[in-house]
Amino acid sequence: MKTRLISAVVFLGLYLAFLSWYDGWGMDPFTAEEIDALVGEAEEQDMNPEELKNLRQLLKDDDGEEFFMLNLNRYAYAENEVQQGVPVAYQKYGQALMPIILKRAGHPIYAGEMSDYLVGGDIKEGSWHEIILVRYRSRQDFVNMVTSDEYLIAAKHRYVGIEYAEVIPTNVILNLATPRLFILALLFLIALVTDRLIRRAQT
Repeated sequence: MKTRLISAVVFLGLYLAFLSWYDGWGMDPFTAEEIDALVGEAEEQDMNPEELKNLRQLLKDDDGEEFFMLNLNRYAYAENEVQQGVPVAYQKYGQALMPIILKRAGHPIYAGEMSDYLVGGDIKEGSWHEIILVRYRSRQDFVNMVTSDEYLIAAKHRYVGIEYAEVIPTNVILNLATPRLFILALLFLIALVTDRLIRRAQT
């Protein structure tokens, strides 16, 4: 009985450890002083007033909770490159970016190519090639990521592969793509199998 209880506690601890990492327990929102400092640094890099305003709003909206970034991409293709799909430069960016995002508990939710027409309307000039939705642990996590040296190295490929992009932060209302339930179910099943093996060994 004691061994089975210890096993249950271990699996519960594993799930709580996952939640602590995935949800960023203990991560505080940006303070007013931190916001002023970050905006001041951006201002020194000659960011235009509209971008500074949007950056300040992004930082002020930080509540320490997860958020989702909607990316609308219009790609730039190299000379003699097939003008379809994701260009090589942006693929290199994605390959370098994925480990950076994953280690901060972020991950893509959805990526899809955009059609060249609208249902019930006409497509406007300069349409998007792809839409990507990415989950981040918090706005602070996102800012720390995009200002890190490893990201700045990866971003060089992004600048080559993107003609224009809109990046829109969104707050979650309903999210059915969360891995929380999947991890819970997986650990529960492993715990059941482990418990059965323990009982069998004790008989």
